[in-house]
Amino acid sequence: METYRGLVMAQEVDSNGHMNVQFYTTKYDMASGQFMASLGIDFQERKRQKLGFAYVEMTIRYIKEVMEDDPIHIETIVRGVSSKVVSIEHHMKHSSTGKLLSTALAKWVVFDQVTRKAVVLDDAFRNQLEQMIVEE
Repeated sequence: METYRGLVMAQEVDSNGHMNVQFYTTKYDMASGQFMASLGIDFQERKRQKLGFAYVEMTIRYIKEVMEDDPIHIETIVRGVSSKVVSIEHHMKHSSTGKLLSTALAKWVVFDQVTRKAVVLDDAFRNQLEQMIVEE
C-alpha cells in the first residue's frame, strides 16, 4: 500500500547533492504514520490511553541516489507480527520511473507511556496485521 508521496526539497539535500540520511528516516517515519492511520489507528485516542508507538529497530538500504526535486513515493508491507512487535518493510521508489531507490526494514512496538515498556498487541489489531503479511 502506498503510504507516502512527495518531492525531495532543496533543504533535504546535503553537500553531496543527494537526499541526506536524516530525511530518509523522516520520510519512512511519515510513511509508518500513514500506514498505522490506514489501519484505523486513532492517534489522539492512543494518547488519551497513554499509549505510543516506537521504533525498536530500523535498517535502511540505499540503492540509488535520491536527488533534489525527485518525485518519490513509499509503499509499505507487513513482514511479521509477534505478541509485541510489528515488522514492516518500506520501499521508496522514484514516482516517474518506478525504480527502487531505498528500502527500510523496521520493527515497532506499542508502549505504555507511563511505564515506558512495550505492551501486548490487542488480538484484533494483531489479527488485522497478520492478514496483511507478505512473505518474501
